[in-house]
Amino acid sequence: MFTFFSKLGVWMKRAFRLVQEVVPDEMLLMAVLWARVAAEKFTDNAKRREFVVQMLMARGIPESIARLAVELAVQFIKRELREATS
Repeated sequence: MFTFFSKLGVWMKRAFRLVQEVVPDEMLLMAVLWARVAAEKFTDNAKRREFVVQMLMARGIPESIARLAVELAVQFIKRELREATS
């Protein structure tokens, strides 16, 4: 059982490093800013996400990376809101 958890820890570290490489802070910031714009333009979450993906792709970011950045931005914003209301 110990080997499973130690291997899981290694894989989690690799995954987090990969996410940091693929979605640098500047890209995450851009996604957060566009997500805030989208929040004011659209009421539907799917439309908000697609809008942000399109904005990032228009800047040359591949779609898969843009989608990952959008999901990270959404989690970042949700966390901010939770912290602001606690």
